[in-house]
This record gives sequence, structure tokens and C-alpha cells, in this order.
Amino acid sequence: MSAAAFASSPSKPRTWLMALLLCSLLLACGLTARTHSATHNVAVVQNFDISRYAGPWYVLARIDHPSEAGLVQTGVYYRSNQDGSLSMVQRGLDPTSGQWVKRESLALPAGSPHEGAWKLSSQRGVASDYNVVALDDSYHWAVVKGASAARSWVLSRTPTLPADVRSELLQRARTAGINTEQLLWVPQERAVAALL
Repeated sequence: MSAAAFASSPSKPRTWLMALLLCSLLLACGLTARTHSATHNVAVVQNFDISRYAGPWYVLARIDHPSEAGLVQTGVYYRSNQDGSLSMVQRGLDPTSGQWVKRESLALPAGSPHEGAWKLSSQRGVASDYNVVALDDSYHWAVVKGASAARSWVLSRTPTLPADVRSELLQRARTAGINTEQLLWVPQERAVAALL
């Protein structure tokens, strides 16, 4: 069919436009669902207080991932924003180069802001799950799990934890489905100071 015949046909442009609009709507809904839907099948901390969670943390242990592989003295700093989001700056030292590696992300509640379920968007625009699955009452340590247990972290306000506290948080991590045998304990010195 020629361009002139296509343009003169009243139903074809309308059909084409409707198909384009429908595809755009489906794409937008899919992106929104991926970015903002609540995490399923993960028991997260309830009565989560974003203002108490904010501040500096040491990353004491993690299940290693290519984006963090080899880094030591890892830490993360969270800032609570007025819009309910959580800004995050992660840093770690690459002992081979002696250089600090830094990543920034923004987290939005995946459901209620009073639950420990978040969706993280990195500078690369990739959304990922961030679930606080264990947290002590004083917000001194936390266990975080991604979309799967293969992405897990142990956070603390201090560079070390007493043996009894460490034992308790590891038990809670196992209850959350994390294989604690895979945790890599990270050498710490001044990671949190480097974030500030």
C-alpha cells in the first residue's frame, strides 16, 4: 500500500495510534511494577523507622558480588529525605589500587514506609530489592537481603560485634533464608569515617 493510500484510509492511522498508545501504557505499567511493587515472599522488619536507620553503617559481612568483589573497609551512609526516600552512598577500598570505590543509590518504599522493604535505583538506572530482614531494637545492627539470598549483607554501627550479638544476628539471617556459610567477613578499619 502506498503512503498516500495509507494516509487516506481513516481506520489505519487510528489503529496504528491505538496500538502505539497501548504498547506505551503496557511498558509504563511494567516499569512501574518493577520499580515500586512490594517485595513478595520476604518477611521484612515491621515498624521500620527510616530516621533511626539513617546514618553511617559498617558492612561487616556480605555474600560477595562482582560489584563489591575484593573491596575492604566497606561502609554505607543512608540519608532520610523529606519525600520519604532514602539516599545511599556505599564505599569500599580496593586494596590492589589503593582507591576508594563509591556508588550512590536512591531507595523508595516498596510498600508501606513503615516496612523494611525498599526498591533501590542505582546510577545505572537498575532497580533492585533491598529488604531489611532483621534489625535489633536499638538499630545497632541489621541484616539485609536482596531479591534472593545471594545478595545479603550484615550491617553494624561499629566495626566489630560481640560474639553473642553476632551469633544472634546469624541465627536471624538463617531464619530469613540466608546461607551464612557464604558470608564473607570484611576487614574493617575506617570505612564509615571515609563516607563522611
